[in-house]
Amino acid sequence: MYLPFIFLYAIGVVTRKSPTELAYFGLLFLAVILIMRPKRSLFKKLGFLLGFEGLLFIMALFNPGQPILETPIGPITHEGIYSFFMLLGKAFLSAGTALVVTNSVGFSRILAEMEALRFPQILTLTLAFTYRYLDLFTDEATRMKRALDSRAFGVGKGEYYRKLGSLIGEVFVRAYLRNGRIYKSMLARGFGEFPSLEEPRPNAKTATLALLALGGLLI
Repeated sequence: MYLPFIFLYAIGVVTRKSPTELAYFGLLFLAVILIMRPKRSLFKKLGFLLGFEGLLFIMALFNPGQPILETPIGPITHEGIYSFFMLLGKAFLSAGTALVVTNSVGFSRILAEMEALRFPQILTLTLAFTYRYLDLFTDEATRMKRALDSRAFGVGKGEYYRKLGSLIGEVFVRAYLRNGRIYKSMLARGFGEFPSLEEPRPNAKTATLALLALGGLLI
């Protein structure tokens, strides 16, 4: 089963205390990519994930310690670089592995494993709807971005980005309202309980991955 592997892998990654310990899980991440053989489009998502998390932890570069490089906002320290790469490595490996596995086997497989492991039904149902509404959110954002481009032809960059900023807030409102309409439509059509998903069958691939992740915990 893939879900236990994701949990074991994430626990192993976040409990590492040095880059050398983290290197094992980096190699395991590459092994997961080779085994799962994800689509090429997934690598763009991994690149975006790496850039986003890099920006998220960039302030760690300025942790107190031995200065290496002076910048207008403060010195970059040796300890800061160490903290930055440890945080980035842990976050990227954990999220990246979950992304590769989920993209390769399908989110419905993960939900089926959650049911097989007796997760609370409300949690499974919430994740199922969240995953479904991500497409809805993307659709609303695409439609509003297209409308903005058609109405903001010829405006300056400053004005364009100001309008884009206000559009981002409007997307959440419109997606929320549309979600409500979809849910009412589902109730009108007799929705009462989330259908049971087919219980996945364990295989040698999932067992091997889980053993490798468990081995990383024992290092």
